Amino acid sequence: MLYRFERETPSMSGQQSTRRRLLTSGSALLATGLAGCVDDELGKDDPLLGDPEPYVEVTLANDESGVRVDPPIAHLVEGGTVEWVAESGSHDTAAYHPETHGDQRRISEDGEPWEGSVSPSSPFDREFHHEGVYDYACRSHEERGMVGTILVGLPAPEEQPGLEAPSDEYPADASDELERYNERVREFLVEGHG
Repeated sequence: MLYRFERETPSMSGQQSTRRRLLTSGSALLATGLAGCVDDELGKDDPLLGDPEPYVEVTLANDESGVRVDPPIAHLVEGGTVEWVAESGSHDTAAYHPETHGDQRRISEDGEPWEGSVSPSSPFDREFHHEGVYDYACRSHEERGMVGTILVGLPAPEEQPGLEAPSDEYPADASDELERYNERVREFLVEGHG
């Protein structure tokens, strides 16, 4: 659409149509419209969820203050990549899947399990091509609760094995963390599909 701006002239039959007034009105309208969009933004209450990213770096650390996965929940677009890096110590990352770790499948039905080593000099990355919830653990620190969740896209929550209760075989700290993360993801997905 092409808009033509004209300067006010005495021959404009008394209308006070100035460029400044038009721009001011347009700016106010745009700001009001954007404010409405921001208020309705999915996941606005959770800094880890909402806008899926094409790339997320997840830091694994083990030091005197304990173990840390940062961020504990990564939200990706389909085809997005997670790169695990070690801030300190040696780690690994493995999908909760009977082929790689544990007795329970906690990844998307279409997803492929993975496992890999991570150290300060050797990160590990993985592309996620299928929408879903993917839970994983650092096997060497799982007992201390070093687990994480990857959300790809906006899948239907009732179809996600990763949102089921963790197996009784998992260490208590890992189960507690998985439940916390999955509660956040479940609420987000229900809101998104509501």
